[in-house]
Amino acid sequence: MSRRRTDVPPTKSNLLRLREHYRFVVAGHELLEQKREILLEELLEIRRDAEQLRGDVERALATLYRALADALVSGGRPPLESEALADMGAVSLKVRERSVMGVIVPLLELEASPAARPVTAPGWAAPAPARIGRLVREAIPTLGRLAEVEITSRRLGAELAKTERKVNALEKVFVPEYRDTLRFIESTLEERERESHFQMKLLKVRRATREEEL
Repeated sequence: MSRRRTDVPPTKSNLLRLREHYRFVVAGHELLEQKREILLEELLEIRRDAEQLRGDVERALATLYRALADALVSGGRPPLESEALADMGAVSLKVRERSVMGVIVPLLELEASPAARPVTAPGWAAPAPARIGRLVREAIPTLGRLAEVEITSRRLGAELAKTERKVNALEKVFVPEYRDTLRFIESTLEERERESHFQMKLLKVRRATREEEL
């Protein structure tokens, strides 16, 4: 693999400065790796919750659709619309937030209050509209929880991808670049020191030779 290094003069001041920068880059890389692991664990847990919630929602909606189909067959559409859906009670939504490694994710509380009046249509053999209203209200909190985990999953997934790109950039570009530059400067300074030492020894030998000649 070809070496990469920054184009800086090989001086002691640059060596000290780059060593400090290198320590900072390595520390940043370690922190990003920790963040990546935490995000991954959180994302896996959230996606497990999402899978379970999707199943709960699908089952609740399947039950609701069957109840609707039965009500339509037995009573027709107009009574169902006027009685089952006319007064479903209030739906409240509370939104809070939490932070996961700097990522803001929502905490949703979606609740449906009981209907203000009985919703059974007069003359119906079975309280089909009331049952439909109850099934809808029971499904609403699960739908809110599913929306929460789906939004959280998307945000954490986007942050994980961004963190992964940063980790890869540090591992494949910045850390090797700093490491190779430091090695180059260190080897250059060592070579200069050896040359200087050799020159000093050579001067001593010449001086000693001249003194002997005198």
